[in-house]
Amino acid sequence: MNITEPAELSHAWEEIREDYDTLGDDAYDQQVLDCATGLAADPDGELAYAWTLGLVLMAPYLAWAIADTGKPETLAALRATDGALRDRPCAHDEHPYQEHEEEFDLDLAETLRGLADPAAEWDADHSREQWRCPRNIAGFARIALDIIEPGSVQDIPPRLPVGTESAIKTLSALLHGYPEPGTDIDWELTSPATDLLTADAEERPGHLLTVLAVAAYAASEMYEEPSTLDELIRAGEETLPHYADATCDHAEHAELPGWAPDLAELGITLSSAGGRARYARDHLAYRTAPLENLLCPVALAALAAESLTALRARRAALAPDGR
Repeated sequence: MNITEPAELSHAWEEIREDYDTLGDDAYDQQVLDCATGLAADPDGELAYAWTLGLVLMAPYLAWAIADTGKPETLAALRATDGALRDRPCAHDEHPYQEHEEEFDLDLAETLRGLADPAAEWDADHSREQWRCPRNIAGFARIALDIIEPGSVQDIPPRLPVGTESAIKTLSALLHGYPEPGTDIDWELTSPATDLLTADAEERPGHLLTVLAVAAYAASEMYEEPSTLDELIRAGEETLPHYADATCDHAEHAELPGWAPDLAELGITLSSAGGRARYARDHLAYRTAPLENLLCPVALAALAAESLTALRARRAALAPDGR
């Protein structure tokens, strides 16, 4: 890459970011490999900023892809850049990466073009010098690593895994009673149960909240598929033993959202390390309960038991003969 190419390549990289949910594309794979190869060849060089920001733009595509094409090379290049640049001395009190959350990805390609052309108009909140600072580039390398492998790095703003916002939107529309065209309703209602059954201890509370939200819909008169109720009942029955020995010393428990779409959004968010970190960071500002109170195992067990009662009653009403 010469000094003028980042602006040209940024358009291709931005297209890949926008089409991140393409499961496989040879041209996209080659763009990723070329970018990772360029960064690996000179992880602390003059153009490391361009290669790194390019990989941030394309990271959602790698995170979503089924195949690992380009992923090992990208991860290795990003780790090399982070290691080479993160401890470089600088005189800056702050860097752009420290406040760079998902919504700012929309402007990242334009920022990259402005960095590549010193004569271009510049209206970013931070100076070009701060953006090009080695410590900032290392920070963006960590952001790209976290997008590809959520929870794998520290010292960056917490973000939700790729596809989370889309999952929230799809399930919310269904629980509102207006599913998006093409929605597989049965899958949307049973997949939270599957996620709960396979969740580890940290993920389990968030997935349980999502199941509680889905169960409220499935146990209502709006839904009549017994097999879905069976899946949700099984998930609840197999989850409750995890809370059998739960204790707490809370004087009172946080009040969870009473509206199923809001509860589902909270559950999906708290199912990821980034979502939990974001909630813990922001709960004082939003005057919400601390995470340890919100996800108290005693309270969750009681809610799960109530949900099971409702699901079993609905299942019996749909099949009085036990079928």
